[in-house]
Amino acid sequence: MSLITETMRDELKKICRQIHFDEPMSHHTSIRIGGKADAFAYPETLEEVSGLLAYLRQKKLSYFPLGAGSNLIVRDGGIRGVVLSLTQGFSSLRLEDPAILYIEAGVGLPRLIEFAVEKGLSGVEPLVGIPGNVGGALVMNAGTPEGDIGRIVLSVTFVDREGKIVTWERDKIRFDYRESHFPRGAILLSTRLQLELSTPEAVREKVEKIRQKRIQTQPLNVPNLGSVFKNPKKGYAARLIEESGLKDVRVGGARISPKHANFIVNEGKATARDVLALVGLIKDKVKERFGVMLELEAQVVGEE
Repeated sequence: MSLITETMRDELKKICRQIHFDEPMSHHTSIRIGGKADAFAYPETLEEVSGLLAYLRQKKLSYFPLGAGSNLIVRDGGIRGVVLSLTQGFSSLRLEDPAILYIEAGVGLPRLIEFAVEKGLSGVEPLVGIPGNVGGALVMNAGTPEGDIGRIVLSVTFVDREGKIVTWERDKIRFDYRESHFPRGAILLSTRLQLELSTPEAVREKVEKIRQKRIQTQPLNVPNLGSVFKNPKKGYAARLIEESGLKDVRVGGARISPKHANFIVNEGKATARDVLALVGLIKDKVKERFGVMLELEAQVVGEE
């Protein structure tokens, strides 16, 4: 049941120009599942972000900053409060120095990669094939075996829960394997990345090589969750899942990809319940077979 009354809806519309109510989160996740959010806002300016945070504090309503919706399981009951997406207003990128890139959180990773290719800047190639945006990539410290975004970050600017704009330099930011450590409730606005001077031809060659590898080994042409589990300290999650006999197993409309066992795909009518049932099955079977408790890389949010 929505926590937002009709009066609150009217008040929120005055604060944020682009806001929708009872918004299906299945429209905003890469695996195309998830119940409705009470409200879904696209703040386009810092004033709108600050105004929303002040209003939500006053009304004691929760909020959830959304990246591009990859590596995200939204439960079928949806999200109470307000989902905030910066994809409409925070989408600038520019060179500050020959190899230093300023980029806002709403920029999609494919656009970042293409910009780097055009400018002949190396360093973002490991992000090829990840269907996220810069804000989400920073929060998850997105990457692949070739590297992660944290290694090229110079600074990150964010809004804290109180609405204060804060910039952290690299030495203050802790990046770990598939996670970062910013203050709880922080809304990331932008980052500065240190890249390396190269040539468009050389960078494009690297990008295409990695892209072809992703196409051959990952189910990129169907709605998917991205990597479901983090790799354990020894070995690979996909190998453990496959050797547990789970590749191609289905629950409802969700399926463990026959192409890559650490991917769950939506075959058309999957629910979050289906996906979470597969997650539980994988954890149990891998623990039983190998004594390894896999840790989720995907984030789970929302109501049952």
